[in-house]
Amino acid sequence: MANIKFLLNKGLKIKNRDKQYPIYVRYRMGRLIDFSASIGFKVFPDWWDTEKQRVKNKAIIKDKTNINRLISDLDTHLSDFEIDNKQQGITPSYADVKNHYHAYFKKPVTSEEKPMTLFDSIDEQIENAENHKIVEPSTINSYKVTKEILSQFNIKERKIDFNSINLEFYYDFIKWCNKKKLSKNYVGKHIKTLKTFMAYAVDVERKYTDNFAFKHKEFKVLKEDVYNVYLTEEELRKIWDLDLTHLPKHDNARDLFLIGAYTGLRVSDYNHLKVQDMKTVNGVEMISVKTKKMKRRVAIPIHPIVKMIFNKNDGNTPKKMPDQHINYKIKEVAENCGIDGVEFVTKTIGGKEVTNKFYKYELIKTHTARRSFCSNAYLAGMDTIDIMSISQHRTESAFMKYIKLSPEDIAIKMSKHKFFKDASVLKKA
Repeated sequence: MANIKFLLNKGLKIKNRDKQYPIYVRYRMGRLIDFSASIGFKVFPDWWDTEKQRVKNKAIIKDKTNINRLISDLDTHLSDFEIDNKQQGITPSYADVKNHYHAYFKKPVTSEEKPMTLFDSIDEQIENAENHKIVEPSTINSYKVTKEILSQFNIKERKIDFNSINLEFYYDFIKWCNKKKLSKNYVGKHIKTLKTFMAYAVDVERKYTDNFAFKHKEFKVLKEDVYNVYLTEEELRKIWDLDLTHLPKHDNARDLFLIGAYTGLRVSDYNHLKVQDMKTVNGVEMISVKTKKMKRRVAIPIHPIVKMIFNKNDGNTPKKMPDQHINYKIKEVAENCGIDGVEFVTKTIGGKEVTNKFYKYELIKTHTARRSFCSNAYLAGMDTIDIMSISQHRTESAFMKYIKLSPEDIAIKMSKHKFFKDASVLKKA
């Protein structure tokens, strides 16, 4: 059943009550159709009755009668459309709803009108994602970055549209990105997002294009494993023991990072913890939180260092900081701790393998905390399934790739197994 509503400013938050905002109609049918369009009138927020979805009956509003009559007539127009479809057993498409809406204003959408283009479709997808919070803000940002990259290719290399997205484009795009000295994984992210754009456009309810070339087995997302560091228990302890009372921002960044290193939470979670996320169950103090990325609840016993961090903050969580600030500060903290071993990182840039030398502290970032938790918990002998319940990796193979322990790390772990401690053979020797 369709849901028909009339909303001021698409139902988004009103930031300026002294400004007039457009009235929108929204026709929504489950997850299949979500059509919205301006009805052509604007009013001040104080003139709009959100509950009645009508303009208030105030003498100062000259067009109130015309606007409310239009809303009522348009509501009837769309409701009749739904009733007719039900009687005929028809499931309308997004295009059908759009066409019927324009028909009310004597503006039918015909094949002679400008068709939806690739970039029109991308803009629509981004707008829908922003308005209806379909995906995380970070994902929306990646959409915008990929759109910009595609726009540059469209301007500087050659024109592209729906029918251009084929294997020829795929290889030309990679070649163009290599000329720009982009890394293999960065190019892969744009290809992945482009495939998301195309999947949106070919959706059966939109049918902006019938080009499925992006699903060809050769049209694959480029990806390579890149070396990522983790911090050992000893290194984490050095960070905890460092006196930062004279550097409060570094101190706060250090505390946030260590919470991540002893909980396994992503920065989007450990940087937004609240006091109410702490609880005690059967005498066990724990953090219980619904993760932002996976939308699943995890419960993690509170490590002694995490407990001391909370105590240091009078029982509260450390103040949240922008991710970039944590990144900058934790590098400086690690450098001051002497975490400066030499690391060599190889990655493909511009189509060629490039190896660069770094000091370990230069490679530390917010996500290093989570990787350190998983690696240290595994080396400590914690059950892999238990760690995965926190890290939320779906398979053990994915988890093992994630922690990326060196052969020496694993050998040290195995050396503690009873298999390598069988002294009975020495008695027979």
